[in-house]
Amino acid sequence: MCANDYTSDDIGWGILLRRGEAANAYLWRQGQVRGYCVLIHRGAPHVAEPTDLPEADAAAYWRDTLALGRALTAFYEPVKMNYSTLGNVVPHLHSHVCPRYAGESDPAPGGPLPWEVLGGGRQDEAQLLADASALRVLLGDA
Repeated sequence: MCANDYTSDDIGWGILLRRGEAANAYLWRQGQVRGYCVLIHRGAPHVAEPTDLPEADAAAYWRDTLALGRALTAFYEPVKMNYSTLGNVVPHLHSHVCPRYAGESDPAPGGPLPWEVLGGGRQDEAQLLADASALRVLLGDA
């Protein structure tokens, strides 16, 4: 993540939705949940923890997180949004933002999503591009 080209609209793993104040939001290609996104802190200083950011930068990161969550909620209408800021494997500040759906659309009802659900499989590219276009419009209002 540290070596990402933050000027690119496509970083391979995901399609850029928005360049926020402190982080870029990407609609992720991997996974089995439509609308799965990753928000990646792109600034100096490089940090692994949000608590390592100066107060103003931390606030900007969370504003970017909330803007993404609101757009995903408006577009996908999930029953719940999950926000995970981990960094156990990749020590670069980033958050997984994932809509959760009702019924058979949710691969792990009532529990956390297993990593194989988020990392396994691939989103339909045509649907991904259409979703990205719609989400960019919503995020343009953020």
